[in-house]
Amino acid sequence: MNSTDELRKEAVQISPHLEQKVLNILKVENPLDSPDFDPTEYINRLFPNEQSLASIDTVVEKLQRKISGTGRDAEQLTNAQSELGSTGAEELGKAKESIKELFQKTQDIKMKAAQSEAMVQDITQDVKSLDYAKRHLIHSVTALKRLQMLVTAVDQLEIMSRNKQYKESAQLLEAVIQLMQHFKSYKSVPQISELSDRITKLQKHLEACVLHEFDEGFNNDGVVVGQPWVLHDACLVATTLGNDTKENILKKYISLQLANYRQIFRPSEEVSQLDNISRRYAFLKRILKVCDETHGEIFPVSWCASGRICEKFCAYTRSDLELVLSSSSQIDVKELLKALQLTIEFEGQLSKRYEKHASEGLLENYGKKEPVLRFEKTISSAFIPYLWVYINAEDRTLSNMIDSYIQSDKAAEDDSNMVVLPSSTDLFYFYRETLVQCAKFSTGKAFWDLCQLFSKHLHSYCSKVILENYSLNNKKAVTLEHFRFVSLALNTADYCCMTTAQAKEKLKETIDPEYIDDVNLKDVQDAFMSAVSASIDNITRSLEISCDVQLQQMARLQWGTMDTVGDQSDYVSQLQDTIKRYATIVGKTIANKRYFRTFSDRFVEAFMAKYISNIFKCKPISEIGAEQMLLDTHTIKTVLMDIPFMRPEGSMTAPTSYVKLVNRGISKAETILKTIMTPVDPPEGYVDNYIFLIGDGHTGNFARLLDLKGLKKVEQGPLIDVFHKKAAKNKELKDNSGILPPIELNTQQSTSNLPNAITTSFSTIATSASNFSPNPLQQFSRSTLTSPTTNSQLFSDGTSSNPSSKTGRLNENFRKLVMTGMAFRKDLQDRREQHHSKENNTGQ
Repeated sequence: MNSTDELRKEAVQISPHLEQKVLNILKVENPLDSPDFDPTEYINRLFPNEQSLASIDTVVEKLQRKISGTGRDAEQLTNAQSELGSTGAEELGKAKESIKELFQKTQDIKMKAAQSEAMVQDITQDVKSLDYAKRHLIHSVTALKRLQMLVTAVDQLEIMSRNKQYKESAQLLEAVIQLMQHFKSYKSVPQISELSDRITKLQKHLEACVLHEFDEGFNNDGVVVGQPWVLHDACLVATTLGNDTKENILKKYISLQLANYRQIFRPSEEVSQLDNISRRYAFLKRILKVCDETHGEIFPVSWCASGRICEKFCAYTRSDLELVLSSSSQIDVKELLKALQLTIEFEGQLSKRYEKHASEGLLENYGKKEPVLRFEKTISSAFIPYLWVYINAEDRTLSNMIDSYIQSDKAAEDDSNMVVLPSSTDLFYFYRETLVQCAKFSTGKAFWDLCQLFSKHLHSYCSKVILENYSLNNKKAVTLEHFRFVSLALNTADYCCMTTAQAKEKLKETIDPEYIDDVNLKDVQDAFMSAVSASIDNITRSLEISCDVQLQQMARLQWGTMDTVGDQSDYVSQLQDTIKRYATIVGKTIANKRYFRTFSDRFVEAFMAKYISNIFKCKPISEIGAEQMLLDTHTIKTVLMDIPFMRPEGSMTAPTSYVKLVNRGISKAETILKTIMTPVDPPEGYVDNYIFLIGDGHTGNFARLLDLKGLKKVEQGPLIDVFHKKAAKNKELKDNSGILPPIELNTQQSTSNLPNAITTSFSTIATSASNFSPNPLQQFSRSTLTSPTTNSQLFSDGTSSNPSSKTGRLNENFRKLVMTGMAFRKDLQDRREQHHSKENNTGQ
């Protein structure tokens, strides 16, 4: 293989990494020289679009020049390589030889290093053996010293235990136990096993001695008869022996101290009843006093012997109280609560007494996983199953309270500063105090039962105090106090609703987690919101009734015989005073202006429905009477527009929706009166004006307005015929525009001076109109007609009920409207004179 082949082979074996380094050195900038050259991409770069193809000749010429130059460069490099070929092969051979020589020297160095390592290991082998021997020797010497110390300590411990030197025995025993830990792995050695048996026997002997000292150190009454310092040293030995020995000593000591308590307060004895529960706790206090003063130097602080006595005392007391409560045929709630309260206070005192010991880490966890000396609910838990007695008592108390509120709230009527009924604040204050008290007793089932009880009585308060106590009595005259107290009831219902929502959150924070999801007072809140709405309806209805006297006075006026238009009528002035007086007290008392606005809307809607219905009770109405009634209606509109400003803070402008509501009702009344003002002669003119103003093709409505004008049945015939012809031609007329109120079929005529013929004619026309109309008239009771909600439905037929778009030209101002009525009367008089002259000429 020649040198060229070798170079080619070496070039092929060049790694990609090396190739990249070569390219970085060469800094290839020409894309044609790149190993990743892509002809297609290169051509697309030269000719990015079709327009660039026009310069293809220039590009080809440029490429040919570059090919020629590259050829010349290649030829020069080839010549130079051929001249230096032999010299390069020699240099390459020398390089290979140098590499072989270097590799051989490296192998020699590695071999010599391995030989040196083996020599060092041979030299240090003896040193390692010596090091291991030294280490074993030290371990053996240490073990022998410990064994010697252990044997000596065991011998001394045997002597001290026989001599009852408990303090020194405790120290030696602790040292023996620690030394013996080092020889656990040598139990198989006979000498170690024998020594271990001696230690075990010593422990059992010391335990027996310690227990004997305590048996002899206290008599049957728990009084110390031995030497306190001996008992104290014995406790030190017991601490070293372990928890079992300590627990045995404490159990004996606790049993002795509580023996008299168990004897005196047996469940069958009178002294064990609930009314004597304070004597139990006083007995324990005496025991603790003796333990602290007399026995305090015997037991180590870490044992907390007095705390252990309290713990056992609580267990005994809880068991006794459970028996006492279960055997009681009737539990007195006062005694139960008093005993429970004393028990909770006693548990709090014990917890506080031993809280300091626990915080300072002086208590030991004597073989239990839970924290030691916890006194919370250790005794009071016995009362929990019997708290239903307390719940029943609260039920009776709340029932009596709510019954008393019916009179107590009315007794506070002289207080002009009241915003809500005093009973509501009193009730919620009682709720808060009761819940706080119950939370001390239990936050579980009893607390949940109390929540349910409160929900029940909130419903009762809402119905009995807020709704029934201030319900409207139609037999009694409505007074200012009625409006004031119903407004206070409204404020109270709103206050109760908000306070109930706050109480619900507090209950969820206090009650046990398992009951949180069950706490829901939404039905109570809904009941109070319904009471708010009912109170608004009550006020609205009361104000309607207050206006009935004036409306009845309006119906008694002789509207058919009026010959002049004067100032506003007396009934309007009285109506104005009534609305202003009562609406002002309502606006002053209702705290939430949103509710006052609701009242205003409902009253206007209900009043205008009744006012329009009352217009039909005033028949017959002459044209002059219609003008006078139109003037009165304008004054009534002014009064209604003033209602939103009857609050103390005073509103600058009336709400837009309220203004629209007033205008819609007044527009209906004005439309009816304008139609009545229209002369019936000529008939075509009256019918055209009716169609323009009323805008429906309902024959019954047309006949009702004729009847309202006082026309007899004979006189109505020609007009109805003309109306039928024009209504048949006008396809855009509605069946019923909703401007006229529904017929009150069961209501007697308010004007007793009308002839029977007119009444019969009106009934006949109404009946025929019902048969003719595709939407027959329905029979409504008085309560339906006066209901705000029903009225809004009655006056809504899916189209606009505001006729202002049709009568805008006649409503430019009130004065022009009166002048128009006067012109109608003059035209009517002229027509009648012409008719009489024609009759005279015919007669002649």
